[in-house]
Amino acid sequence: MSKKMSGWIIGTVVFLGVGGCVLARYNTNSMAHVFYQQIVHSKTDSLPKKKNKSSLKTKVEKDQTSSFKKGDISQLLKDKSYVGSYATVANGKISRTHYVGKGAKQNHNKYYLATDTENMLTAAAVLQLVDQGKLKLSTPINKYYDSLSTSDKVTVQTLLDMTSGLSNDSIPNNQLMNVLNWNLNHVELGATGQYNYQEVNYVLLEGIISQVTNQSYQDYITNTFLKPSKLGETKFASQVDGSKMAAPYSNGQLVDNSTLAKAMNGQMGQNQLVATPKDLLKLTQFLVKKYGNNPNFIGKQPSGRLIRDGDMYYVSGKIVGYRTAIAISKDGKQGIVLMSNDSNGKNDLTSLVKKAYADLK
Repeated sequence: MSKKMSGWIIGTVVFLGVGGCVLARYNTNSMAHVFYQQIVHSKTDSLPKKKNKSSLKTKVEKDQTSSFKKGDISQLLKDKSYVGSYATVANGKISRTHYVGKGAKQNHNKYYLATDTENMLTAAAVLQLVDQGKLKLSTPINKYYDSLSTSDKVTVQTLLDMTSGLSNDSIPNNQLMNVLNWNLNHVELGATGQYNYQEVNYVLLEGIISQVTNQSYQDYITNTFLKPSKLGETKFASQVDGSKMAAPYSNGQLVDNSTLAKAMNGQMGQNQLVATPKDLLKLTQFLVKKYGNNPNFIGKQPSGRLIRDGDMYYVSGKIVGYRTAIAISKDGKQGIVLMSNDSNGKNDLTSLVKKAYADLK
C-alpha cells in the first residue's frame, strides 16, 4: 500500500540501447491528462444517455461458481457502503463480475485501475528472469544505473523488498516525459536494510527488466504474461480509451481534472495496469500457482506483492479515485478481488477483502 497514495502517472518503459548508460525510460507524453479528461467527460455525458457500448463482453455470463450463493458477498459490501465491483473464485472456478453500490449500472463492463497490485507482475517478471539465468537478485543495481552512487549492498533484492534505502519524496511540477530519468535525478540515498515503501524501487526494477529483456516493460509484461494467459481484459492504461474506465470518485464526488492532474504528478512509475475484477482474479490465480511457493514473490511488508496471512495471501492499494484489494488461497482455488472507483480517503479495503474472503468459506 503506497505511502504517497496521491496519484498515478501512465508510463511506458523504452529500451534505448546505450552502453552502460540508463537504457530504459517511460514515455508518457501527455497521455495521462488526455486519458483522465476522457474519463470525466465520458462519465458526465453518459449518465442521461443510453447504455455505453464497450469492447468488453456485454452478454451476461452465467456464474460458474456453484458453491457461492449470489448475494451473500454483495450484501456484505452494500452494508459496508462499498462502491465498485468484484469477482470470486471457488473450487477453482471464477465467477462473472458483480457490480455494487451507486453507479453500478454505469460501471458494467468497465475497467478499473489495479493500483499497487501491479507490482505482483513486476515481481513475477523479475523472478522469471532469475529462473532463466538472465538476472540475479544479488546483483548491485549500479550495474544497471551507473549514474547512481550506490554501494554494492543496494541490490535487485533490496529493490524487490523495498529495503534499498532509496527514496524520492519530490513531486514534479508538470507532466513527465521520462519518469525513470526523473526518479534517477531526484532519488535520495539512505541506509540499506530498513523497509520503506518508496515507489522508486519498482520504477528501477521496471527499468532493469527493460534492459535485461531489450523490450519495453509494457511489451515484456504483455507478451510474457498477459497474452499467453489470454487476459484480454488486463491492459495498460495507455491502451484503453478513457470511456472504457469506471469514472473515479472520492468521497462520492467525481474527481475533477485539476485533482487528477495533481494525482498523476504525485505517483511515480506504478499504477499503469487496468483490468476487470474477473481478469485480475485470473491473473492473480495464475501468479499464485506459478510463484506462490517462492518467498521472493510473497512480501512481508506492503510492497504491492502478496502478503501471507494464515491460509491466504492478500494485497491492497489505492490512489485518488480507485482502490483495489485481493485475497486468495495458497492454492489459488478460492478468493476474491475488489475493485472500487471510489476512494473515500479512509481505508484501503484490506479488512473488507479479508472479511469477504472468510465469508466465501
